[in-house]
Amino acid sequence: MKTVKLGIIGVGGIAMGRHIKEILECPDAKIVALCDVNEKAMDKAIEKFQLGSVTKYADYRELIADNEVEAIEICTPNDLHAQMAIDVLKSGKPVNLEKPIALNYSEALTITEAEKSSGSFGMTCFTYRFMPAVRYAKALADSGVIGDVIGLNVAYLKNSALWEGRRLEWRFQKERAGSGVIGDLGVHLIDLAQLLAGKLTAVCAVKKIVVTERKRLDSEEIALVETDDLCSFLAGFESGASATFHITRCATGHANTIRYDVYGTKGSISFDLNNPDILDICTGEGDPKNYKTRTENVPEKYRLSQEQAFVNAVKGQRDALYPTLADGAEGQKIIDSIIESAQESKWIKI
Repeated sequence: MKTVKLGIIGVGGIAMGRHIKEILECPDAKIVALCDVNEKAMDKAIEKFQLGSVTKYADYRELIADNEVEAIEICTPNDLHAQMAIDVLKSGKPVNLEKPIALNYSEALTITEAEKSSGSFGMTCFTYRFMPAVRYAKALADSGVIGDVIGLNVAYLKNSALWEGRRLEWRFQKERAGSGVIGDLGVHLIDLAQLLAGKLTAVCAVKKIVVTERKRLDSEEIALVETDDLCSFLAGFESGASATFHITRCATGHANTIRYDVYGTKGSISFDLNNPDILDICTGEGDPKNYKTRTENVPEKYRLSQEQAFVNAVKGQRDALYPTLADGAEGQKIIDSIIESAQESKWIKI
């Protein structure tokens, strides 16, 4: 079994919380290099995950040039994504890029253009495509068991904007994040909605900054928050389906709740990713008043981790639901349209 040797650029929360752990669960992958401007962050990761003798870099370009590194994961703040991804692609190495892939759609296109001319490829970290309930829901919807999809009700609920003492990190700065919850959290919902209902074609949105001021990271100075804490929007799809979305960091009582209700002409599918191994299916015959909802465990064949999917792709085995960089760019186009809609208080065609 060939082992894919990986390098990670950015050893912050998402790398520590998901990427490294999942990579270590892949029997055919190995982390051989880390890059971060904070050496202590790398040392912490090496100690926590017992990574052994990995090479440490302060300059991401040196990691890219490391001949031992075969593929690269980018887990940095949003403003660093585009140039880093382009540099990786130009080196001929595959890249696994955190979402949102750029600060705006124009910047996202520079990444996809670099991919086309590089001979290499990338993957967008649309993590929730790899939740068992999502993959099973996709298979069920494609099978026609609920008929044509006519509506979705979608929510992403967190309480993280209300954490006591949370400071003005990069997510709250427009220059670094590009957008607020719609880019950080909502892009996942957009991706899954298109997976289940097809191309999204129009949006009408509102957004709000709830916590308007925070202390800076390095001082007691108070500064303005520049990115939204919550965003709600209506959406229309090419198929004629419609959807409601609510994304918030201000949902007291919710650490990380993602809920989907998918309504079709013959039934419905519902899932809550706090319980990603089950979903509810409502189907029947005759009068819909008599339809029954049943809870099903997701079959084992619908299990695949994000990192294993990337490793498989590096080895030439791409999953059917593999999220491409073009998918990431499409998500960014919709993010930009949602922001425009909220600013202009009107429907925006995509």
